[in-house]
Amino acid sequence: MLVSGFNGAHWPLWPLLRAAVVSAENAVVVLSDPRDEARDLDEIWVGTWEEVFGAAQVIDAVAERSASSNEHIHFLVGRDTTEQAKAIVALTAKFLCQENCERIGVVFPRTGALPRLVAAFLASAKIAHNDGVAHLTPNVFDDEAWRTWLELQENPRLKTLLHFLRALPAKIFERLSIFEVEEVLRRAYADVLIDNIDILREYLGRESADAEIVRGLKAIEFLPASATLPQFLAQTRKIFAQLGWTQHWSELERLSRNWSGCVTDSFSRRSYLRWLGEILGAPSLTRDEYGAHRHSRVHLLRYPEAEGRTWSHLIFAGLNEETWPTVADEPGFIGEQEIDALNQKILNRRAVKRGRHGEGQWSVRENKTILLGSVERRQIMLRQFFNLIESPTSGIGATANLYSDSFPSRIANPGELFTRLYFSARGQGLGQETMHALEKGTRAWLKNWSPVDAEKIDSISVGRTRFAFDARRQPRASSEYEFALRTPSDRAIALRVTDWEQALRWPALIWMKTFLGVAAGEENADAWAISTGQWVHRWLASAAQVSNGDQLVDLADIGKIRARVREDARAFRDRVQNLCAACARPLPDWWSSGWSNALYVADCLAEKLSGLTGWPHLATEWPLGSPAMISLPANETLRVRGRVDLILARGERTNSPLGYADLWVVDYKTGKQRGFNLRELRRNQTPEEKFRKQLVEGRGVQLGLYALAVHALGAARVQMTLLSPAGDFEPQFFLEHVLAQKDFWHELHRMQETGIFGMLGKIFNEYGAVRTYPLATLAIDLDLLREKWEMTHPALAIENNHGSD
Repeated sequence: MLVSGFNGAHWPLWPLLRAAVVSAENAVVVLSDPRDEARDLDEIWVGTWEEVFGAAQVIDAVAERSASSNEHIHFLVGRDTTEQAKAIVALTAKFLCQENCERIGVVFPRTGALPRLVAAFLASAKIAHNDGVAHLTPNVFDDEAWRTWLELQENPRLKTLLHFLRALPAKIFERLSIFEVEEVLRRAYADVLIDNIDILREYLGRESADAEIVRGLKAIEFLPASATLPQFLAQTRKIFAQLGWTQHWSELERLSRNWSGCVTDSFSRRSYLRWLGEILGAPSLTRDEYGAHRHSRVHLLRYPEAEGRTWSHLIFAGLNEETWPTVADEPGFIGEQEIDALNQKILNRRAVKRGRHGEGQWSVRENKTILLGSVERRQIMLRQFFNLIESPTSGIGATANLYSDSFPSRIANPGELFTRLYFSARGQGLGQETMHALEKGTRAWLKNWSPVDAEKIDSISVGRTRFAFDARRQPRASSEYEFALRTPSDRAIALRVTDWEQALRWPALIWMKTFLGVAAGEENADAWAISTGQWVHRWLASAAQVSNGDQLVDLADIGKIRARVREDARAFRDRVQNLCAACARPLPDWWSSGWSNALYVADCLAEKLSGLTGWPHLATEWPLGSPAMISLPANETLRVRGRVDLILARGERTNSPLGYADLWVVDYKTGKQRGFNLRELRRNQTPEEKFRKQLVEGRGVQLGLYALAVHALGAARVQMTLLSPAGDFEPQFFLEHVLAQKDFWHELHRMQETGIFGMLGKIFNEYGAVRTYPLATLAIDLDLLREKWEMTHPALAIENNHGSD
């Protein structure tokens, strides 16, 4: 056995290397002479080998190699990573043209964009090379379905189940689409607010839901929580056969055939899944066609791999302060100061001892090793760099970026090694002026040369992209590049009343949902707020005991609503507790806390309803229609969908579809949204002006549309209330306030017919929650967005208001 190329950087491998040498009949270990940058680590490394296996034999150098002179050191600075990669390829081509070029090494601090670009540019220039960095590609088995299956097995909850069903090519629910299944499961989750799959399956089975969904959920099998390896493999084979993953099982059986029976102890499912993911999902290194030439003269590799080899030319890439040498690892369980103290010879008597060869020799004790901290790793990096500097015989190149990759507008400082190398070669310091001069010189040297000249760029596509980029940033009305249709849609759209309210705050999201059919995943929504609202609405509707479709009926005893709400809420809690017991799971404490909060909200609203007098007729959960047609002036029709929480009526019965002319429309709000108060007016504001201000802020649109809908069905007098637990149960605005906003409703109609919405609000908020955009969207300055919004929708102008942020 020959052991070579190992040094103080490989202390974690010391027990393995020692065991390998001991097990060999004949072994030769080649050690390197320590140098100053990491002398302590390397001397202990050499001393430990000598302590265990005897004194090392010193080999004299065969001949002194001629090092590259300072005249042959080239410094290139690119404006960004792409320009730096082009400069590296150009310098490589220059070195290849020299007669003394035998072997060129291009060394990188790490994987990333720079080595990928250099490899791509070398391939475009048709320069054969050996890409030792390469890039990782997924295993043939490592697809979305496989990853989501592993996640589902470890965390069997609704979110992971939906991800798995979307990724799985085969259909578990044969006669139902994934959208139908997802809708039923999300509705069940909103009902019980527990996303455990067993509990959801039990709930759907008791609620007489679609039997196909219940059968499909029962067909999804899971691994046991703990088992032996043969038991895990047997269950895995059964699951893979059900999913049609025959190749997965063949590979798994091949890898475990000869030893699986030797593992008799049981272990956890998490450990088994981790093992599965590693053996079937391990990525592989991939190279381009021109990057797979192992015997070519050009080699791309990282700094540790280049050390100890012979080079005629070396190009040191990525020598910026933020790139190399730096140690960006997350802090571990032991702090850096503790690691440094442990590795001190004086303090670490338990791990380090004086060797048997006398003063000056140090070695680690039996069954001990050295723990490398950030200080030690940096010393090793410096030693690698200076070893590499001395290795090339004909030429050296050093490259860096002028601007930072993380912050393109910020100048990137050159690294310490780039600065030291420049001072050694040129005899002067390296400042920002020099960096700018180097970048200018590099650009002038490259001129218009590009390794991708042969690959024509689609200038038309680039031009359109730039045009769209500029159009979104010009102070003019929204165009086709800003969430607006170029021409009106052929299909008649009908938005829900809640969508219209959201369209005034996040119009881009509603536009994508309506015209593109894409929306942010509901798993990111506030499940507590949604479920609390549904529970409260359901308990109040059930407590009224008057639901009769779309008809108003007489209310017998409104004073008992509060007691019925409590009774329904407790019955609901008992049902959920019984569900958990049937699945051998306790009712979570957080669920009981959320249920208590929902009961409090419902009780507050019921208390307000219990004191109501003079409104003998009532309807709950009253549907507007599919859709409701709201007539506006100028023969315009606004199409909306929705459901009114509560309608109260009084007076004589009429022949209108509603049956009464005097109505009170109530919308429950269980969250933080407050009600309206039109009495607190400015001296120069009328109630209509105050109401309009609230409408353009996105408040009251839902109730306003309810008022227009019931007015279209014959209601002559309508009062509206947004009822919250902390608010008073009294009229907040009236039908005449709604009818006075003709230009506002006309603008909504124009948005409906033209499909021109636009954009408002922040995409990202560093200090708070914002709505998630389902498609990648670049942010625009907020002041410019407000200006464009007012140009696109003059009737919806936000006057001195910043609430849409």
